[in-house]
Amino acid sequence: MKNTIISFVSAAMLLGVFGGTPAAANAFTDIDSSPMKPHIERLAQERIITGYSDGTFRPKEKVTRAQYAKMLALAMGLSPDANAARQFTDLADWSRPYVGALVKAGISHGKSKTSFGGNDFITRQEMAVMFVRAMGLEEFVYMLDYNHPFADSSKISSWAKPHVFFLKDIGFADGNGKLYFPQDATTREAFAKLTYRFTIEEHKYFELALNRIALEVYENIEKVVYLGDNQMKVTYTDGTVEDDQVEIFLDELWWNYHYYSLDEMDGYDWAAMNSTEKKELIMFILDYWDTDYDIYVLTRTKEDAYRVLLERVNLVFLHEHQQYQNFMREFIWAAVDTRTIDTVDEE
Repeated sequence: MKNTIISFVSAAMLLGVFGGTPAAANAFTDIDSSPMKPHIERLAQERIITGYSDGTFRPKEKVTRAQYAKMLALAMGLSPDANAARQFTDLADWSRPYVGALVKAGISHGKSKTSFGGNDFITRQEMAVMFVRAMGLEEFVYMLDYNHPFADSSKISSWAKPHVFFLKDIGFADGNGKLYFPQDATTREAFAKLTYRFTIEEHKYFELALNRIALEVYENIEKVVYLGDNQMKVTYTDGTVEDDQVEIFLDELWWNYHYYSLDEMDGYDWAAMNSTEKKELIMFILDYWDTDYDIYVLTRTKEDAYRVLLERVNLVFLHEHQQYQNFMREFIWAAVDTRTIDTVDEE
């Protein structure tokens, strides 16, 4: 049901991300007035970006979605895959492999089934969404509560707000401090700034991201330290310190968050669901009981458990006067009563 991918990568993978001819930082003749000059210069020194053959970087030049796809695919070290973008009819041959790489990785889905919008300029809110996905954290930004940090927050599309607000909270994408300009086209200098944070400062921002998620979702965590190489150190409010793997930590967080959110459900919520939604809900709970994160273990196959529990829970909430009852309490009792689950033996 869930697949966490932590995809911050080595800056070395970005060599030539902007195309053009490799040049020393001091060879750029048009970046003195750019607020991103330090970022551009450092990325050039590290040979992560390049300028044009005439010695310019063209910081204010707008970036198309196809160009951005190539930049980000190279930034993530993804393998080109033209076949994964075969459904898009509006792509040039040079861009299709990179678009396909993003599609295969779940970073981009196009504007429709047949259109990627390759020649459209990519907006700042689209860039934010793709960077969150590139971090492997999109599933977690929906769990958090946000203020509206920008004066133009109302102009941010609903599908992009969690991503923009999350990046603002960790200092990764901050607009001009007051405004984010979500509908404006992304420029080369703006992409350079975020690429700098994504590569040169990836350790800092990933740690900030882990803390932003963990401290809100888990009440008993004081801080998280990212150690690199998928390792982290977690300090709890009782003073306990534990080492953990990032993927395991995030996986457990995801499962626990969604499972325990079901405590808010009652029989009315169940009765309002159609058959497909009921099956998805039951299978999610069974999948959770099949993880290492819960005290229950299944004693039946999932298919048999689904059949038994669907029948029993439908009976429990058959009459309206019973529907005020808590769904999870009744569901767990139904599972115990039908001998569908047992508790884990603690050593």
